[in-house]
Amino acid sequence: MNTTSTKKSIRSNTLKIVALLWVTFQFYIAFYIGIPTIVARTVHVAFAASIVYLTNPLSKDDNHYAFILDMLCSVFFVGATIFAIYNGERYLSRMAYIDPVFLFDKIMAITFIVLLIEACRRVLGLSMTVVVLVFISYVFFGSSLPGVFRHRGIDFISFIELQFMTTNGIFGTASGVSVSTVFYFMIFGAFLSATPAGKLFISLAKFATRKAKGGEGKTTIIACGLFGMISGAASANVASTGMLTYPAMEKAGFRPLFAASVLAIAGAGGQLIPPIMGAAAFLMADLVGVSYFNIILYATIPSILYIMSLYFLVHFEAKRCNIISEPVDIPDLKKQIRNYFYLLVPLVILVGLIATGKSLMYSAVLSLIVLVVLCTFKADSRLSFMKILDTLIKGAVSAVIIAIPCAIAGIIVGILTHTGLGLKVSSMIAAMAGGNLLLALFLSMLMVIVLGMGMPTSAAYIMSAVILAPALQKLGVMPIVAHMFIFYFANLSMITPPVALASYTAAGVAKTPFWGTGIEAFKLSMVIFLIPYIFVFSPALLGIGTPLEILWVVLTTSVGLIAMAIALIGFYKYKVPMVMRFVLAALSIMLIIPQLTTDIIGLAAFAATIFFLSREEKKLIASDL
Repeated sequence: MNTTSTKKSIRSNTLKIVALLWVTFQFYIAFYIGIPTIVARTVHVAFAASIVYLTNPLSKDDNHYAFILDMLCSVFFVGATIFAIYNGERYLSRMAYIDPVFLFDKIMAITFIVLLIEACRRVLGLSMTVVVLVFISYVFFGSSLPGVFRHRGIDFISFIELQFMTTNGIFGTASGVSVSTVFYFMIFGAFLSATPAGKLFISLAKFATRKAKGGEGKTTIIACGLFGMISGAASANVASTGMLTYPAMEKAGFRPLFAASVLAIAGAGGQLIPPIMGAAAFLMADLVGVSYFNIILYATIPSILYIMSLYFLVHFEAKRCNIISEPVDIPDLKKQIRNYFYLLVPLVILVGLIATGKSLMYSAVLSLIVLVVLCTFKADSRLSFMKILDTLIKGAVSAVIIAIPCAIAGIIVGILTHTGLGLKVSSMIAAMAGGNLLLALFLSMLMVIVLGMGMPTSAAYIMSAVILAPALQKLGVMPIVAHMFIFYFANLSMITPPVALASYTAAGVAKTPFWGTGIEAFKLSMVIFLIPYIFVFSPALLGIGTPLEILWVVLTTSVGLIAMAIALIGFYKYKVPMVMRFVLAALSIMLIIPQLTTDIIGLAAFAATIFFLSREEKKLIASDL
């Protein structure tokens, strides 16, 4: 056996051991409540970081010194789990900033923080790494800054206590949600992925769009929404769904750039669609103090409108390009749906448990057990013991992409709150807006998108929420509405240039230009960018209000989104003149203004515009005859 293969074997075997230890610990704390919070969170982050050093080598050729360094770092984090378990009670009972910090605490904390930031660089790239380093620099040099950004200063020992010895830094709210909720949903998603659930989702999507114009594009939209329950991340959703659906879109006649953009937008939307949304949704439930089931209810109508917006973009593009879908084998689709329909049972149980008030951890674990048991009854979905172990390992590895950014976000959030920077920025935004809610929303949107550049949605959301939610609430926005606004744009940052991870992943699948795909996706998503503004001005869109209010805002919003879709594509039943496209875009804006007068004018003007376009079409047909 040569040296390279030996290193790979050692990495692989160590990874399996560490991942299974992590899974064992997570399932232990799921059934045993006596573990102190700081211990559970420290062990969780340490295992995640250990896996990073095993799966992301320091050097491409994995030379001897890099290999040894990676293994030592991985072993350090495993040791950190033992340190946390041994010192957990002491950390829990000590008085922060009063009781002494021992030398071994300092050594462990410094090493942990430094290696965690390096793990961030390896798994997330430079963007988030640079951000956290800037914030750490602010801790030590911010007391020397002039003006509003100056703070009273934090000494080195206090910084260590804040970040490593309390639940206000690395092991804060974000890590808490990762350890108590997200991990189990990632494992659940891994098991769904190991079953024929993917085939079921594609078959359901194809069956639902079998008679639709541009059915291949609409299949992609629905499939991304379903696959979002498995992937847990926009880029992963785009990659997994795109490999299955993009070739059919291209073959049907959709422009590659358009098809890739739709894939990117639909993939990003997978985290917005209930019942299993992205990690940021679990964070939001914790920050706002509402149940996750309520988050599902609030997100239902906007998610339907998100899908509908994409649906009409694809519909009018298919009409513009005169795309004729290939016939679908209905008997074969029905057979696949019948064969694998039982895989929906765990999802129904999951939603039912959450709705009845069971904890997210309990709901995910029980639904996972049901899924594994159901899979034993059919040969093509049966999971052997080794397959179960392999799936647990894959689930743990996939959970790293959430655990690491949550820990890094904890560092940043701890600094924001401890230095008062979060409140300062929040006050600045409120002052810049001058009491104008629309301007405050626009500024907040820009900041969320900037913070979300190259970052996972969960990290972008929690940092933005700490800074921006208080500013919006000062202007009269309800807490849940403010957080939903931020949550939406944290997801939409994945398709917004210059750093648009979902768009770039779609470009890789479609082999289209990265920048061109990002610009096209941004242009098409303009119709979706309206949705968060609408539910801020009309909370009925989140289901907050009387049934009549909800129905009215859904009606006006739907019409507005259709008008914007026609304006963006430039086609209704024939090519729409540029002047009419501007009119339709203006109408869509009118329909989001929360006033009965503008709604009625907008609806009447839209009806008149459609009548005009239909009449022009008849003239064209008559002239051809």
